[in-house]
Amino acid sequence: MEEKCSICGGTGFVKEKGGVKPCECRFSGEDINRVLGIPKRFWGAELENYEYETPSENEAYKEAYIFASSFNPEEGYGLTLIGPPGVGKTHLAVGVLKKIYREKGIKGAFFDTKDLIYKLKSLMDEGKTNRAIKVILNKPLIVLDDLGSERLSEWQRELISYIISYRYNNLKSTIITTNFSLSGEEKKNKKVKKGSEDEDSPKALMSERLGHSAVSRIYEMTRVVYIQGRDRRRV
Repeated sequence: MEEKCSICGGTGFVKEKGGVKPCECRFSGEDINRVLGIPKRFWGAELENYEYETPSENEAYKEAYIFASSFNPEEGYGLTLIGPPGVGKTHLAVGVLKKIYREKGIKGAFFDTKDLIYKLKSLMDEGKTNRAIKVILNKPLIVLDDLGSERLSEWQRELISYIISYRYNNLKSTIITTNFSLSGEEKKNKKVKKGSEDEDSPKALMSERLGHSAVSRIYEMTRVVYIQGRDRRRV
């Protein structure tokens, strides 16, 4: 499901006399993007070039930077970025993934949730699901981008809930981006300005997509950050 570096085989290191050294793919932009499975649209996304316009976006940037800088895979802690379309949630998630890989040598993986579901369905039809699922379950860090963007069938819901539950139980860090509120909690968040809820706050609940148990795990296994701002995709 991801392309491996032809030099190091995806390990991020190559052998040399007396030990190993970081592979050049960890520092080459295109190879980093391929190794981490990042979509081409976001190949240029870095934490350093995220342009915030609102206090909320500034706070989200700080949270993402701190998370990446202090990341410890043994803790199994992640990040959930919640906000309307076009505020840069995916940009921040990709930036975190790259920073952790470059600075700590920890190879995560990016998954668009909708695309992931369809790929797993295709692999299931071919009887090749087990290996793909193991990769997703056991990566030290993954991004589940745009979680909850579409209504799920029963098996799709069970699949995503299983991935979340497994990673929760086994202390595997997960970064989630979503347009959906987990449980309406952002309406109680002091950083949400009065009068902006109708325009900026998520309208639907993640619990309606995944169920309360999965949402409860997301709360415990991630730092939840709410982002407000305009849709920058609109010209």
